[in-house]
Amino acid sequence: MIALRGILLLLLIVLTACAEVDPCALSLVAKVPMESLHRLLFVPVGINGQWATLLVDSGAERTILSEQAVARLGLRHDPRLISRSLGVGGMYVNADVTIDHLVLGGTRMGVDHMAVGRLNLDIDGEAIADGLLGADILLTFDLDIDVPGKTLSLYRARRCQEAVPPWDGPAVEITGVTTRKTRMLLPFQLDGTAGMGILDTGASATTIGIAMAERMGLTNDILVKDPSIQHHGAGPNVAEGRLHRFQELRVGPAVIPRPRLSVMPGNTGIDDGLIGADFLQGRRVWMAFQARRLFVSPLARETPFLP
Repeated sequence: MIALRGILLLLLIVLTACAEVDPCALSLVAKVPMESLHRLLFVPVGINGQWATLLVDSGAERTILSEQAVARLGLRHDPRLISRSLGVGGMYVNADVTIDHLVLGGTRMGVDHMAVGRLNLDIDGEAIADGLLGADILLTFDLDIDVPGKTLSLYRARRCQEAVPPWDGPAVEITGVTTRKTRMLLPFQLDGTAGMGILDTGASATTIGIAMAERMGLTNDILVKDPSIQHHGAGPNVAEGRLHRFQELRVGPAVIPRPRLSVMPGNTGIDDGLIGADFLQGRRVWMAFQARRLFVSPLARETPFLP
């Protein structure tokens, strides 16, 4: 009888403790200083006790190190772990590197290997980052991307509808957000044509995919008259886009007149387009991937737009 009472008491304590855990409560995991350069966002990470700088890239499926960073950090490839990826830079195949630990904002992440890619992260011949902090880490958390405050905060992911921003100031929810694998897609309108764009913090500018361009009647004969622009991605190749002048772009609270956007040819995996870091400038962004909710702080000149 005494043993049974002890078991029941232990069970009651466990159930009481579980009941006190609120699945919708905010729980900060890590807070990381963040810098902006050329409209892109960068954070410091610790890898095996050494510092590296990674580009915050929600559009990258994996967290990736450059081959130069792998050599500098003294990491070893593991031929048993092969990564294959397709993106703007084409297809690349490489063996991952194994690591002891990766620390972000003083918190150790559950990562024991990382992908390696041919990354063009140089400006004027000088490397500005060692790799990409991708969706495999970022989207397992609720993200507070505070561009003006220069801070990236990671919270325990919440699936409930109470997954709203933690700040007190204004925030506009962008409705109609969907997710697919490691992609968060949000609605936008370009010259009155509706599309769904991938929120890509690693893209320096909003870019339009060929499917969207074709729905708008933009043929190759029209685009070939526009100036060309080169796109670099996590791969060996360079993709050439065309800079086309549009009349109006609408994304959430933003109404951008006469934007000049790159149109990507062929199947580069960007669907209707990428909503890039140009949209994030000056904003605070709450990205709750698992709850499929996205909030942005409006700029002073903006009023909410509902697509």
